[in-house]
Amino acid sequence: MRAICVMGPTAVGKSDLAVALARTLGGEVVNADSMQVFRHLPIGTAAPSPDQFAAAPHHLFAYLEPDQEPDAGDWARRAAEVLADLDARGRIPVLVGGTFFWMRALFEGLSAIPPVPAEVRAAVVDSIVREGVVAAHGRLAVVDPPTAARLAPGDTQRVGRALEVFEATGLPLSHFQSIAPQPVVRAEVLRLVPQLPRLALYARIDARAARMFDEGLVDEVRAVLARGIAPDARPLRTSGYAPVVDFILGRCTESAMRESVARGHRNYAKRQLTWLRREDGVRVDATAGWDAALASSRAFLLG
Repeated sequence: MRAICVMGPTAVGKSDLAVALARTLGGEVVNADSMQVFRHLPIGTAAPSPDQFAAAPHHLFAYLEPDQEPDAGDWARRAAEVLADLDARGRIPVLVGGTFFWMRALFEGLSAIPPVPAEVRAAVVDSIVREGVVAAHGRLAVVDPPTAARLAPGDTQRVGRALEVFEATGLPLSHFQSIAPQPVVRAEVLRLVPQLPRLALYARIDARAARMFDEGLVDEVRAVLARGIAPDARPLRTSGYAPVVDFILGRCTESAMRESVARGHRNYAKRQLTWLRREDGVRVDATAGWDAALASSRAFLLG
């Protein structure tokens, strides 16, 4: 099996390129973005437009409710089923998204960490809320020193994840991570990274953030909250949504909300670019030169 992965920072044009590749090469688009798995949040997650959805078949978009937890392992298993179906039908999978860890999980494997029961996860979250993440990090240093040593004391998400694994299994996260992972799907993979100069990328990010507000981002969040979704649900805690929740709840001004959302997207792009600099085997093509990306893809599929 051969697969194409369109990777890159937010707002660089990944969705457009993925659709162009799928249409040209006889492929179908597979979501690999941990935010675009959520229903009811198309604006703030920059989900494909109706025209993009119509231009090529799309898979694994909007299949979770906002109060459900996305999981790399679950996504990889779902993606494996989609890729097997595409392979059987002679279609080319074009994976696209900014959650590069998920692509790695699919093609390189994950540590064999058992599922964590929801009640254990809830108890860990509650303890962090009550005692603070610094105290949680101190507790992690006792039960899992290697993991605590590599995590910042303020990294709430990862500290919580390590603690819930220990609470659920009685074994430290570092134990499971020491076991060599196995790929969920074995495939030859072409990783394409469309790029823009940093200032041009930031200008696109700011313009897209402004467009999100014009398209109704605040009303989107209000509608999700009206469904009974908690303000601290996973997607609403992200930097692209948390300022909107704060504005709706009267915690900040509109101007502060807008600037925080744009800044959050810019900071996310920085983290993505840092990851991509460490990624092996990527082929960089300028967004303005999609012909190069198409040529690379054709050569890969024929090689």
